[in-house]
Amino acid sequence: MCFKTLWNRMFKGGTTMNGRFKSNFAQYMESLIKEKHNSGFSLKYMEKHLDEFDWFCRNNFPNKVSLDKELVEAWVYHTKSKSIQEVQKRFRTMMHLGNYMLPLRGDTYITKNKLKRAKPKEPHIFTDAQLEEFFRICDGLKAVKYPPYRHLVTSVMFRLIYCCGLRNSEACNLKCSEINLKDGTIKIYESKGHKNRVVYMSADLTELCRKYDSVMETKNPGREYFFPSSRAAKYNNTSVCRLFDNILRKTSFFGKTSKKPTCHGLRHTFAVNSMRKCIEDGGNFDIMIRYL
Repeated sequence: MCFKTLWNRMFKGGTTMNGRFKSNFAQYMESLIKEKHNSGFSLKYMEKHLDEFDWFCRNNFPNKVSLDKELVEAWVYHTKSKSIQEVQKRFRTMMHLGNYMLPLRGDTYITKNKLKRAKPKEPHIFTDAQLEEFFRICDGLKAVKYPPYRHLVTSVMFRLIYCCGLRNSEACNLKCSEINLKDGTIKIYESKGHKNRVVYMSADLTELCRKYDSVMETKNPGREYFFPSSRAAKYNNTSVCRLFDNILRKTSFFGKTSKKPTCHGLRHTFAVNSMRKCIEDGGNFDIMIRYL
């Protein structure tokens, strides 16, 4: 291959022969992903969107070689999703790609997110009575043939989310090697903002996890994830939320609260109760808030 051909493929939008992308922006996107990964970023949504952008370019703008405003905005709004968050992610993907391409192509358009972030909805904060009823229903689930682990997972997973203030994804991705049942600690890796942290369980929660692990080991020996799913290696956020809603429908307060209770609301309730306890005990609120 001559130098001129190689240059065109690398810096003038030529397609890659063996890469995942096939549009005129293939080389830029391949290099962008490699750069982000080498820098320690885990941008799964960006890779997904670049795949979609590549397909969109090949089918709608096959001759386009510059990342201009027409192309960017055509793709950003080419989605069936009505979610503002989804459109914002598409804007950010184009911003990353534009910033990477600009030093290589001066005619690159740098997009700006034109959407205002939606005001976060106030979460439902569970009362003590509601928590007690919710967990009582979790504990009352009976074993069924399919899914075989649900009655075991439900009671422990939701308690772990509430008592330790875990995010849904953190509970789903928790591996057996990351929870120490001897000293009651949990290591959370690559969470929101690519941060790691150590979470400490109470003595009774640690004992509950020990009993759960002992039973689960007989049913699913050598499992990788602490909360295995019968359909996959682990639960995902959608299945956890669905499981939560199934329990919620059985409560006496279902449909009677001003805000719909959610699984993530357990984490918010943990934070509120922790702050309340700190104030009641006369603790240093400024120090405690850093750990929530």
